[in-house]
Amino acid sequence: MSAPHLVLLHPPSQMDFRERPYRHWPMCNTVATSPAFEYFPLGFITLMSHLERNGFTVRIINLAVKMAKSRRFQPQALLKKLKPLAFGIGLHWAAHADGALGLAALCKRLHPDIPVILGGLTASYFHEEAIRNANVDFVLRGDSTEEPLLDLMRHIENKRSFEDVPNLTWKENGQVRINSFSYQPELLDIQVDYSLLRRHMLRDRDLRGNLFTGYHWPVYCFNMTLWCRGCKFRCVTCGGSNSALGRR
Repeated sequence: MSAPHLVLLHPPSQMDFRERPYRHWPMCNTVATSPAFEYFPLGFITLMSHLERNGFTVRIINLAVKMAKSRRFQPQALLKKLKPLAFGIGLHWAAHADGALGLAALCKRLHPDIPVILGGLTASYFHEEAIRNANVDFVLRGDSTEEPLLDLMRHIENKRSFEDVPNLTWKENGQVRINSFSYQPELLDIQVDYSLLRRHMLRDRDLRGNLFTGYHWPVYCFNMTLWCRGCKFRCVTCGGSNSALGRR
């Protein structure tokens, strides 16, 4: 296939977890994953679905799985071949803070002229700190950023100013700019098309890069199938519970 417009990258918790395993983050027993935290956010699928319906091609690469599955796999070799309009890096869970910023540095070292976008709940909470990182060009804030991301991609493609992209934190001539948090959709209904992962796996000839489950697949195939945003339950262990994310 031709180069995708956007490459969505899911980093491990730390980029050097194979060399320094003692630095692994503490694990939570409620998550069926390794210390690399290789499950990528469901939002990757909704972002991909929305952009592809609007003319942009997207590739998801689960680097955490690919790195955990093979010590011979080197992410820089794969990333060096890619020439997208932008790299999107998920910083949804705080466990990925080190890995996300390390991956941003790797992307910039290989492709200094390709913008790097951070997104996710942790990136949203700490957007002012994240944007000060020299390797981060944009942070999209909020839980539902399908439309702002589409707007941002159109601005990048057409080389337009970013001052009217909602929910965006960015830099202009080294100065931090924080656009209004104006995109807050009343309805959270959006298509969650899992079949895209299967089609993209065949298109890119990359099974591991499209795995939504953990590195232990197919030996251990347990996984959740989520079809909507939000949850009616209030589990104390979950940051996405009804009480945690309820609108007031």
